Amino acid sequence: MVFGMSTACFYPNIYIEQAIDIIADMRVKNVEVFFNCMSEYNMTFVKELKKRIDDRGISAYSIHALSLQFEPQLFSRYPRAREEAFDIYKQVLEAGAELGAGVYVFHGPSHVKRAKKMILDYPYIAERTDCLADTAKGYGIKLAWENVHWCWYSKPDFANELLDRVNTDNLYFTLDIKQAAQSGFDPVDFLGHTKGRLVNIHLCDYTHSENGITPALPFDGIMDFDAFRKALKEIEYDYAMILEVYSSNYTSHTQLQDNFTHIESYFSY
Repeated sequence: MVFGMSTACFYPNIYIEQAIDIIADMRVKNVEVFFNCMSEYNMTFVKELKKRIDDRGISAYSIHALSLQFEPQLFSRYPRAREEAFDIYKQVLEAGAELGAGVYVFHGPSHVKRAKKMILDYPYIAERTDCLADTAKGYGIKLAWENVHWCWYSKPDFANELLDRVNTDNLYFTLDIKQAAQSGFDPVDFLGHTKGRLVNIHLCDYTHSENGITPALPFDGIMDFDAFRKALKEIEYDYAMILEVYSSNYTSHTQLQDNFTHIESYFSY
C-alpha cells in the first residue's frame, strides 16, 4: 500500500512548494501534487518543484489539476475549444511526467445545469476518453477519473458504463470518500463498478450539518471505516491512500500528522 498526502490539504493558505516541505517534515513519503493555477504548469516551476521533492526524499504519486480551468472543454463539440483545452492537458501531463507521477486525477466535465436531467452520450464520452487516456499513457501516466458530486462521475455506474465502451487500457479511477457521500452514496458502492481499475483513494471523513455533508479528518466523522477497510481487503486493493482534507478540517500540522500516522497503521493490512 502507498500512503501519501495531498498538497490540497494546505490550500489556499500555503503554496504547493511550501506544502512539499511541510509534508516531508511530517515524514510522509508520497505526495499528490494539486496544481492550483496555470503558472504552476510552467516547466520552469515544475523543475524547481521536482528538485524540492527529490531533495526532501519523497515521491510524487499523483497529480491533480484545477479541473474547471480546462477539463470540461476536453469534451466540447466545438473543435477550437477542445483543441485549446487539449494543449493545456498535455502541458499538465508533461508536468506530471517531469515529477515522476504515475497517476492523473481527473474530474472531467461538470453538471452545471441542475434544473435539467443529465443525459450522458456514453459513445462520445468513450471516444474522447480513449484519446485522453492514450495520450496520458504516452507520458507514462494513468488517467484516473475521480467521482465528484457535481461532475459527470457522480454515480457508481458511470465507471462501468464507460469501461464497457472504451478501447483504451489506460482508464483508471480515483475514489473520493466525501464526494461519494455528497452524491448520496456509501463510498463502498463505488468499488464494484471500477472492475479492478481503482488506483487512488482520497481519504477523508464527513459529518452531517445544516450546510449538508461537511468534510472532516478521517475518524472524526461518521464514515464506517471498518466496513470500508473490509471491502478494500476483499478486492485486494493495494494502491494509494492519499489523505486529502480541507485546511479548515484541522487546527495544527501536528494534528494532521497524527491523523496520517493513524491512517498508515489502520490500513496496513
